[in-house]
Amino acid sequence: MYKLISSVFALCFAFSISAQVFISPASGIWRGEIIHVGGALPMNFEVKAGSTSNRFLIQLRNGEERFSLGESYFRGDSLVIPFDLYESELIGKLTKGKLLTGYLVKKRDGIPFSRMPFQAQAGSNERFTKLLPAKVSVQGKWMADFWSDETNHSPGVGIFTQKGNQVTGTFLKTSGDYRYLQGNISGDSLFLSNFDGSYLMQIRARIQGKTLTGFYFSGLAGKRNLKAQWDPKAALPDLKKLTYLKLGFDRINFRLPSTRGEAISLEDARYTNKVVVIELMGSWCPNCIDESRFLAPYYRKNKDKGVEVIGLAFETSPEFIVAKPKIESFIKRVGIDYPILFAGDTKEETITRVLPMLQKVHGYPTTFIIDKKGIVREIHTGFSGPSTGAYYADWIQEFDKTIQTLLKEK
Repeated sequence: MYKLISSVFALCFAFSISAQVFISPASGIWRGEIIHVGGALPMNFEVKAGSTSNRFLIQLRNGEERFSLGESYFRGDSLVIPFDLYESELIGKLTKGKLLTGYLVKKRDGIPFSRMPFQAQAGSNERFTKLLPAKVSVQGKWMADFWSDETNHSPGVGIFTQKGNQVTGTFLKTSGDYRYLQGNISGDSLFLSNFDGSYLMQIRARIQGKTLTGFYFSGLAGKRNLKAQWDPKAALPDLKKLTYLKLGFDRINFRLPSTRGEAISLEDARYTNKVVVIELMGSWCPNCIDESRFLAPYYRKNKDKGVEVIGLAFETSPEFIVAKPKIESFIKRVGIDYPILFAGDTKEETITRVLPMLQKVHGYPTTFIIDKKGIVREIHTGFSGPSTGAYYADWIQEFDKTIQTLLKEK
């Protein structure tokens, strides 16, 4: 009798779990909120069918961007939306397939260290809600200043498009752009957000005439003051002059391991008499994904002409065994054919040890263009990705012009 009861209980328990597992999230657009240092951070995603009946393709939506980092799946009775490259995941329980309640979990070397409450509901593509009629416009370019205290100011250029009360755009920074920001005007206030699986960004500001003042919230607890002036001529410092070689140096060198363990150097025969692009990057860096998505097809198109590309990955862990799978996942997801080498962690002393000839690295990615003689001809800090529109197109044009010019040199 005991065995029978146990068997019936086990069968019922298994059936209950199975029933929970196969409650599918509703297909289509969802709206969610992550409880963040700047308040409820809104985000949108779209649910599509995956490779099997209990897997789903969930794409984050930020402006024109559609971003996915793998299929979602059930873990027990919880739906897991993974962002493996960034060591984070959204995990929650479904209610009738239309309400998801849980947490954004951030990890470090596979170990959770932070979680933020999260809730999403099917059927809405709104960003911010409870809006007033728009009374102001943010359309155009803005010269911005970000600071946490008077010793820590950094410039930025805001570029925005407004249709009614809906706003899309980004900020260009010397370390790279803020990617796809999306939000709304409510009365005289601007609200913007971005969540790409890694970074959380939120801007809340007030517009008075041609002045914008407010706050920029980022990461787990970052908060900076923001002030900007409308300025059609707004521009950043020359990004080709921020990072430079120390006096007496005209080239760089290194010997670092690939994910296969082979040591690679610019002195190898493969790079002799070639134009070489070196990308300082990290698998954790969204701007690096943007640049690598450009470099990967560019390399395939130009490698037979004498172009080589090498990525130097500065990761969150100094341990090769920890960084290796992250780099390999980055290579696979972006579709990279050129080698990416493990350079160590992101600490300043690590960069100094690996590349002692550099004066300073100001951000990721940083890109070097080296001529056939091995001389560094250009160093570009940051990357203006596809969210920057004309800036992205201009960067591609200038980059290709430089490469093609160096290929013609003897």
